[in-house]
Amino acid sequence: MKLGMKQVTSMKKVSLEKRFNDYYTKTKDSVLVIQCAIAAAIRNSFSTSDFSFLAQDLIRSLFLTDDAVRSIPLSCVYFRDYFSDDEWQTVINRLFSSPEEFEQITGESSIYIEKLRPRFTSGEQPTDKKNSMISYFKDAAGKRHSWTLSNINPDITKEEHYALLSILGTLTIFEKDGVRRFVEPIYADFRVFEPGFDRRNEEEAAELQKMMGSLLPITTKEIPEAVPSFDQTAALQEQLIDSIDDEIENEEDDLYDDLTELEKELPDLAMKLILEGKPIDEVQQAIDRRKEEQAFDSQAVPVGKTLSNKERFQQVLAQKNRSKQNKSSLLSQINRRGKRR
Repeated sequence: MKLGMKQVTSMKKVSLEKRFNDYYTKTKDSVLVIQCAIAAAIRNSFSTSDFSFLAQDLIRSLFLTDDAVRSIPLSCVYFRDYFSDDEWQTVINRLFSSPEEFEQITGESSIYIEKLRPRFTSGEQPTDKKNSMISYFKDAAGKRHSWTLSNINPDITKEEHYALLSILGTLTIFEKDGVRRFVEPIYADFRVFEPGFDRRNEEEAAELQKMMGSLLPITTKEIPEAVPSFDQTAALQEQLIDSIDDEIENEEDDLYDDLTELEKELPDLAMKLILEGKPIDEVQQAIDRRKEEQAFDSQAVPVGKTLSNKERFQQVLAQKNRSKQNKSSLLSQINRRGKRR
């Protein structure tokens, strides 16, 4: 079970009072309980909620009966409003040897605190907007650290603000890694929160839902293959037909050009060989070899066979018919694919 700055500044009043009582019952650490009660009074000074007279019965009992409280006599000045005049005199008599010692020890602190006493027991201080305070302190090692307090009322003077935070510097129980915190306040700011929306309010939640409607979750799904339209299919067929026609025409032109070039080349080849003094049989053999080299495709004329012009053009016609058959096959595949879709 813990009782420290985190619990003092974050728990609600009822829960915090219970924590005070439970902690003391378990530990009997009255010094820590009293210092935490002073921190709770600082919280009440800023808070919009009521933390006034926190754990009053326990605090009164400690100052009136507990001996350990005598080790921190100056702490009593923060709780003057917890006691009647007679009870207050009893407290003074228990903690100090004389009225003079009381005045000597508490004099300056009493003057300092007297101006702040109304804030220690201020009760609720509601505001129209939510506010928070963020403050910065030096610790005992001179390092800076921050402290934030939510749900506060910023209606306070700079002097009061500084004086209240300075009280934290007099408390010795708040440490981190053995280093005392809140030794000296450096600066503090208030932050104002502009209201947005709150779905915890049923009416507001219903209105928001009515205005916005409903949103569907963003999910992934398989994208079906796109099916070309009738116009797209027709255009594709037309492009393929044109490309096949162009290919056939190019093949016919190439075959014709090859025949023409060969017919021009062979007489020149024969004349060249005769002028070189080659026998007639060698000239014929050279011409046959040149014809073989100029074969039209992989199904060219068998070696040693000479084609007439008529046979050559028949071969061109057969090549053209094969191209047309390829064209017809492609068109049939396109039509079958279109029907399946």
